[in-house]
Amino acid sequence: MLHSEFYFISPIGILRLELADAGLRSCTFVEEEGTTTENHPVDIQRIKDILQSFFDTGILQDFPIDPTIGTPFQQKVWSALKGIPAGSTTTYAEIAKRLEMPKGAQAVGNANGQNPILLFHPCHRVIGSTGNLVGYSGGLWRKEWLLAKEGATLF
Repeated sequence: MLHSEFYFISPIGILRLELADAGLRSCTFVEEEGTTTENHPVDIQRIKDILQSFFDTGILQDFPIDPTIGTPFQQKVWSALKGIPAGSTTTYAEIAKRLEMPKGAQAVGNANGQNPILLFHPCHRVIGSTGNLVGYSGGLWRKEWLLAKEGATLF
């Protein structure tokens, strides 16, 4: 299985992405660029085009995600994240209810915190039950920026 590691310079920082034959494995914010390994040049360009379009328009197109990342429970939570429309927010408790785990908000929060594919699994759309911005590995300022870019009226 060939892996590619590459970087995308966004308006809110540098994204490090990892791609495997089975799909995208990682998309996280980093402080600086590292070494690029481009074993999937066509897919890399497609992802860069998707990201550029997102940062221009606030609309993120889908891209295949490697189905081997995460536990089955994490995958269920991350799948639920993809169901949150752009410009909308939800809470950990609401996701837990949708997953038929009414007391599972903390477990959902933990799975959300382990999300290795920011933006493509849009964990920035999950807020605290009080309506506050909470828990974003990219930093709360980025979460606020992303929600505003998508047209959320949270603020």
